[in-house]
Amino acid sequence: MTTFNFTLSSSTKSNGEKSIIIVLIKERKNTSISILKSCKKEDWSFETSRVKNSNKNSVNINKFIDKYTAIVKEIIDNFELQDEPYELKDIVDAIKSFKEKKAPISYTEFHTELIQNLKKEGKESTAKTEKDTLKSIQKFFKKDKIAFKDIDYLALLRYVSHLTSIGNKNATIGIRTRTIRAVFNKAIKAGLISKNLYPFEKFKIAKIKDNSKKEFLTEEEIQLLKNYECKNNNEQFAKDIFLFSYYARGINFVDLILLTKSSISNEHIRYIRRKTGVLVTFKMNDFIRNTIKKYSSDCDSKFIFNILKQNEFKPNYIQNKKNKYLVKYINPYLKNIFENCKIDKHITYYCARHSFATILKFNNVSIEIIREALGHKDIQSTMSYLNTLPENKLDSVIENIIQ
Repeated sequence: MTTFNFTLSSSTKSNGEKSIIIVLIKERKNTSISILKSCKKEDWSFETSRVKNSNKNSVNINKFIDKYTAIVKEIIDNFELQDEPYELKDIVDAIKSFKEKKAPISYTEFHTELIQNLKKEGKESTAKTEKDTLKSIQKFFKKDKIAFKDIDYLALLRYVSHLTSIGNKNATIGIRTRTIRAVFNKAIKAGLISKNLYPFEKFKIAKIKDNSKKEFLTEEEIQLLKNYECKNNNEQFAKDIFLFSYYARGINFVDLILLTKSSISNEHIRYIRRKTGVLVTFKMNDFIRNTIKKYSSDCDSKFIFNILKQNEFKPNYIQNKKNKYLVKYINPYLKNIFENCKIDKHITYYCARHSFATILKFNNVSIEIIREALGHKDIQSTMSYLNTLPENKLDSVIENIIQ
């Protein structure tokens, strides 16, 4: 049987204090280990093995001793219950192992690790959103290192108020809070924090409404675009790529440029959405086939379109290509086209996706089918893409039902 007690070391430190140690005794042998706390001899009670009240840090040190009392007792009990021979060194090693355990990971550390993983996976755009959110909440707390416990219900309320006060729109606030919620969910799933620290049981993101209008083209405006005679090759490319996305169920630009020749099977194209990991399949029509033929890559390339010039590349290569093409070769020329078509809307390449989803909704296609077509994991993501029915369309739908 092993016994232990707390006492002071025989040596005195330069500040006149002595280290508080645990003395372990087994079969007339003894050893000791420091708990990294100290006090002066006159402040120590050898009768109670605790620090006297005369020491200003007595409460904290005695709590620390109580904590170690429970730890050492549990360690000794575990060795005794194993009914296997053990030595004092084994107990010392177990105590040291406990002492050397890493401190709980902070929110900042965990979020930073998630951002680094996203970059390694080549998800630069998502990584940027995550990084912007981390910087935003660090700025709010006015410190770099934030603990999970810091982000509670009241802190989130204050954070949202802060974002509103500096001019952030509801869409941005929604992105920030959903990102933080995702970090908490991943930390809980990884067993890094307790569910008791989860603040989103009370704080409901759904209450943060995004009333911003998402631009889209109506069926009539899509027809205007199809009939538009381009003035140069740049306009033609922008028009073709926009319509390709529209017909290909709103495929985003990164997924478009990553389409491989092996994605084509009979009359269909199949690919995994880079953002959600969901398999999307769409049937090719004449426009899609002609666009692929017009902008096809060299025979040595594994990609369908002649945009990515390398078969193997670093993750940031894709992001750079995406930014270059959208900023230089697509969106400026789409702006010219819609100005010439007298369509007074801010239309970019991404609006093809909104147009596809919204036109399906206007034609009474179910949300579940739209969700599957877009490659979303959940209905909430799909709802964010859909615009409110215009009054004349709403009237028509109701009149067909209510006679």
